[in-house]
Amino acid sequence: MADRVAVVAFCWFVLWTSIGIVMGDAAGDPKTGAITGFFLALLATFSWPFIMPAPIANWMDDYFTK
Repeated sequence: MADRVAVVAFCWFVLWTSIGIVMGDAAGDPKTGAITGFFLALLATFSWPFIMPAPIANWMDDYFTK
């Protein structure tokens, strides 16, 4: 189960960091955007229980293999 959580966490951080880079690039400084994206990913991690789609949550919790 821990491997599945790590995969989702990795995708989560890549998504938010990429969004930050795009926003920072539009503002003229992609490095600051990457840092901002990473910080947003850290803050948004606490919202996982509220926004995680049920199929992904079930897959992370290993409900399908029991």
